[in-house]
Amino acid sequence: MKIFYQCLMLEVLLLGALGAHAQNPVSEATLQQASALSVYQSEQQLEQLSKETNERKLSPAAARTPLDTILGFRKYLRAGDFAVAAQYLDLRYVPEEIAAIEPKNLAQALAFVWTKQNVLDISILSDSPQGHLDDDLPSYRDQVGEVQLSETVVPILLQRIPDKQSDYVWRISNATVVLIPDMWEEHGYSQWAIWLSQTLPPFTLLGMTNWQAFSMLLALGLFWVISGLIARIMAWLSLRIPNKFPLAITHFWALPMRIIIYVALLRIAMEQLGLSITARVYLQSSPLEYLAVTVFIVALLSLWRDYKFRQLESSGELHLTALLRPLVLMVKIIVVVVAMLAWAKNAGFNISTLIAGLGVGSLAIALAAQRTMENIIGAVTIYAARPIRPGDFCRFGDLRGTVEEIGLRSVTVRTLDRTRVFIPNAKFAADQVENISVRDRIRFLKHLQLQMPTSEQLRVILGELREMLSAHPKVQPGTISVRLVDIEAATAVFKVDAGVMTADYQTYLAIAEDLNLRIIEIVHENGAIFSGPGQVLQVRDFHKASDATMSEVTAKLDGWRANEQLPFPDLSEERKAEVEASLIYPPTGSPKQ
Repeated sequence: MKIFYQCLMLEVLLLGALGAHAQNPVSEATLQQASALSVYQSEQQLEQLSKETNERKLSPAAARTPLDTILGFRKYLRAGDFAVAAQYLDLRYVPEEIAAIEPKNLAQALAFVWTKQNVLDISILSDSPQGHLDDDLPSYRDQVGEVQLSETVVPILLQRIPDKQSDYVWRISNATVVLIPDMWEEHGYSQWAIWLSQTLPPFTLLGMTNWQAFSMLLALGLFWVISGLIARIMAWLSLRIPNKFPLAITHFWALPMRIIIYVALLRIAMEQLGLSITARVYLQSSPLEYLAVTVFIVALLSLWRDYKFRQLESSGELHLTALLRPLVLMVKIIVVVVAMLAWAKNAGFNISTLIAGLGVGSLAIALAAQRTMENIIGAVTIYAARPIRPGDFCRFGDLRGTVEEIGLRSVTVRTLDRTRVFIPNAKFAADQVENISVRDRIRFLKHLQLQMPTSEQLRVILGELREMLSAHPKVQPGTISVRLVDIEAATAVFKVDAGVMTADYQTYLAIAEDLNLRIIEIVHENGAIFSGPGQVLQVRDFHKASDATMSEVTAKLDGWRANEQLPFPDLSEERKAEVEASLIYPPTGSPKQ
């Protein structure tokens, strides 16, 4: 009670005030239901109603309805006429210790603790002399709010009592008045707040009294300096850990984390000031917190982007940064838009119209930039699937060349004629692309036509070709196929198929050259000659091998038969293993590699 008597000596404006030393026990549900717009609209309605009721010449003696009582109580408090405002209290039958308190101080204290947890809702106030008759309360009482204490809830009641003219008026119930000291002791001013309020000129700002507004303004400047010092210390500690991008970490702490720390300190100050529900709604509806979170997320995205840049640079995939930058930018834009919509919704604005407008605007932009969006999506597809990379040699339709760059709009290809061709990403991603650079080996495929030799010659040529390919160190085992596939007119058609173990085209040409020379050598050693396509006009006898050559051919066949080594339909596995990589390549006499 001693604290109560000391605090009540201070005359202050209390509507929309904040507590000092106690936390607001107002429920989070109440805060979530309230918004800055709804509170502002409620206050505007209340102001309009107050102007309209001024014609009634509001006074305690004329408070015939609950609405008249509350509007009159509010009117005289705002005017600073606390003595008249106290006449709206029912001071009958109160204990002596309550009666000993000046009525104007009781009125101020009640208004203070009430506005900490209540926003005046005129829709619940009855404008009937009988009040509400369906609220499960006695017919002479109406409830207009409540104050939550640590151990109980105090209802703010109005009571209909007789006046001196044998009529009835509405007053704030004595059942509520007797509990004002308890409410004040838990939610009232601290001693330093009383001193500061007496020192400063009286004013209100966003539902805060003079000392609270001054404290908040002081905190806005002081906490910015403190947050900067904390951010510098944290940045210094973070740089003690070895990392690859100290500059990015320094920037991250310099502004984004500083803002987060700043907002956190302001939140602590708001709780310590014990803001009224009106002030809390106004301050929580400010974009400051949304701005801080947005800046923090954007900074995290930038930090992640820089990390990925270093990672891609280390892995030799620096070309992917061309896609990473715009993707991160798009995500940042989405974060900013979502934050703005969330703030607007929390502030009480109807965002459905705004979202509809964004949808229509986005549709218009999408239609206007359809080709651009197709190319961007094509770039994402190319980077995600990775069918090609810069430096790859590929075939796109009739075009052959080396991929130089994969941009957001097009793929740049350097042709064999050294010209540059720009292919839109949408077309490149949709059509067939052959990536020649990714092959693990190159196919060696020949169709040979020999002027019709004898069957003995054909058998020997087939066998020696198979053995030669099996013995070549640059031919992939298991890919060899040498077959007599057809007889056309006077020619025998051979199919020679093998895989050359190289992915470099120039190296392949050198190996193919060696294979071709060996094929020619085998054909000519066995008395056969090559023939070309077309009709054969016979003006002399067909080429015929000499008797000595035919004797050698016959001897080879007889030797294979005797040793059961005829290479038909193919060389035996033992023979393949025996001759594998037995040829010398490059041939003897070639320059040393």
